[in-house]
Amino acid sequence: MYSERRLGKTSLIKYAFSQLAKKRDFATAYFDLWSTDDAASFVTTTAKAVAESMGRTAEQLLETGKTLFSRLSPSVSVGEDGKPTISFGLKSNKEPGPEIEEVLAAPAKLADEKKVVVVFDEVQRILEYEGDQIERRLRGIIQTQANVSYIFMGSRKHLVQQMFLHKSRPLYRAAGHYPLGPIAAPEWIPFIGEKFRKAAKTISDETILAIVDLTQGHPFYTQHLCHALWELCEAGSEVKKGIDPNRLEGSA
Repeated sequence: MYSERRLGKTSLIKYAFSQLAKKRDFATAYFDLWSTDDAASFVTTTAKAVAESMGRTAEQLLETGKTLFSRLSPSVSVGEDGKPTISFGLKSNKEPGPEIEEVLAAPAKLADEKKVVVVFDEVQRILEYEGDQIERRLRGIIQTQANVSYIFMGSRKHLVQQMFLHKSRPLYRAAGHYPLGPIAAPEWIPFIGEKFRKAAKTISDETILAIVDLTQGHPFYTQHLCHALWELCEAGSEVKKGIDPNRLEGSA
């Protein structure tokens, strides 16, 4: 799944995860690869996400880290908010190989009792790693894990397409393609209208369609503009077309 940034990919996936959480036979893991730049950081980032999907307490995190990732060194710290967080280090300075296999095998271990959905966000970062071992190992893993589903997301369409549509790449045709576009204008009407009504504010369908026409249905900009209008509109009042743009700019 790919689209430009701020179009709602991550929000959509997290909403889907929240719905799956209501079903006891599903487990989910979300890996954000944006901050990774090589195979080693891929390994530690992936291990961290798996561990955090399995536990919340410091004891649970540490136990999961030790059980699933024998080739890594887990450590748990507690932040100022009192919440524990886990991190991993490589035990060897050598280029990771077995460690990659270990972290990619972890979702299948979670699938012993549940179906697992794994998301790799900003997957195009893998193309910036030296070599293609991550892609090759991913291809092999995907083919053998029957109860694990993978979703690959990216914000750079041409790179994602290069990974999955170029015959020379290991992940060639390993996944279906779902481009994410703007939200259709009629879909915005009940959502925006409800938000205003809850605050005793009024906005007509015509005005909502005018907003969506201006933002071209882009989720981030549509909600940003509506929030500015919501702030300007007092309870008991109505948002109407023709608001002074200078006043709007000053309040944003």
